[in-house]
Amino acid sequence: MTRRVTSRAALVAVALSVVTAAGGCGTAELATDRDALYNQSVDALGSGEPVLAMRAANRYLKGATVDDARYDRALRVIARGAETLGLRYAASIAWLGIAEGRRDPELVPDAVAAIARLVTTGPHDDRLLVGGFVAAADLGQLPPDLAGFVAYEAGLDLLRRGYGEWAATRFSTIPAASPWAYRARYVQATVLVAAGALADAQAAFEGLLADGDDPEKQALGARLPDDLRVDLHRSIARLLFEAKRYDEALVHYDAIRDRAKDDPGLLLEMAWAHYHRGATVRALGLVLALDAPEFSDLIAPERYLLAALCFRRLCQFEPARAAAVRLESEYADAYRDLASGRPLTASQPLRDAARRLREVRPTAELLASMKAERARVAGLADELGPDLLAYLAGVYDRGLEEVGRREEEALRVAVVKVGNQLLSAREGVRLTTHELGVALLRGRHRPAGPRELPPPETSARGDHVAFEFTGEFWTDELDDLVVRVEDQCIQ
Repeated sequence: MTRRVTSRAALVAVALSVVTAAGGCGTAELATDRDALYNQSVDALGSGEPVLAMRAANRYLKGATVDDARYDRALRVIARGAETLGLRYAASIAWLGIAEGRRDPELVPDAVAAIARLVTTGPHDDRLLVGGFVAAADLGQLPPDLAGFVAYEAGLDLLRRGYGEWAATRFSTIPAASPWAYRARYVQATVLVAAGALADAQAAFEGLLADGDDPEKQALGARLPDDLRVDLHRSIARLLFEAKRYDEALVHYDAIRDRAKDDPGLLLEMAWAHYHRGATVRALGLVLALDAPEFSDLIAPERYLLAALCFRRLCQFEPARAAAVRLESEYADAYRDLASGRPLTASQPLRDAARRLREVRPTAELLASMKAERARVAGLADELGPDLLAYLAGVYDRGLEEVGRREEEALRVAVVKVGNQLLSAREGVRLTTHELGVALLRGRHRPAGPRELPPPETSARGDHVAFEFTGEFWTDELDDLVVRVEDQCIQ
């Protein structure tokens, strides 16, 4: 069968537009009088000319001290202009300067709100913005939504440092109608998981879901965030999986499977649940979907082991062997580096894989984002002018050095984890391959396990549509594939 895979990324061209000043504002003359400079920065920002606004504000600040009544207001022009240009990191540094300085009390809530926006919408320097400021600052009276954000981040920071009681105290100050109250309760439930109180943790997760669906609480403005709803369903599913209640786990997985495009690991978790309940063909369809180019970032050596186990359960010995062999071919470069004895941090395949791990990904994404923004600054050099260019370049160069150091620190641990995953998966594959050889001698008998369930119905019914592919299919468009595999076991 010839398979053609069409990637959505290859069909949709995404253009990143860099906002520049209209009418060549980068070369516009700056005012010479300081009052006029400040007014020019504010007027330019209001008229959609962020580069001119930032140039004027930067020039104003060069002649000002922190005691200047308009110091933070000029800094705010730079922050807003940077956000408009897509320079998130530079904007965060400017907003942080306003919030930390607290020189103009009227601007502090605005700065904290901007930091909250940057923290919750994309790559950001969590150690600098949250750990270094939000979690440690005494910000006084804030609007309820910002107060909830600050209390949550402060509590989370305390919890990570082992101060559980203090964390609970901070969490208790979050307004009941704030979505951050739900997040705080979720964090406290995960602490129960870590402590081994799984039944209590599951009850806490389920209670959060129930409260999120309670019309009375919704009427009071207490809304369960969508991303937290996904985390709750997944957490409950994992607990049910560990309890071997696979059918119940799949109810929760199915509730969030529309998020699989952004999280292919969800498909793999579902595949294991189907495998353990005896729905081997269903598990194979989910594993096959992971071949989509859209899911190429997934680091999961176990998927090849699972495919081999599925084929073995159906007594399809040759496909099982072929699936097992794929592990070595897909990660050949990494296995070669592991066998060579070279330092793991010097292995590019292991480093690339480690950057996709949950504990490294935020730092890696921040570093990549900062590099892209630094390149954007270089591309705007003529418009920015020498003074503003030097300021922005300095911000990014210092930041890149620090975040790069942090990534290296995280990679030293993460490459070891990836290496162990690869070695463990290979050992599992070798055991499976050995078992296949033994099974060939014993005949086509199914290995020990649950009763094999009949394959899923594939005909169209109700609001379901079924497509039969012969010769080609698009796995990045479909994650609900059914594989037709003959069960060759002798029952």
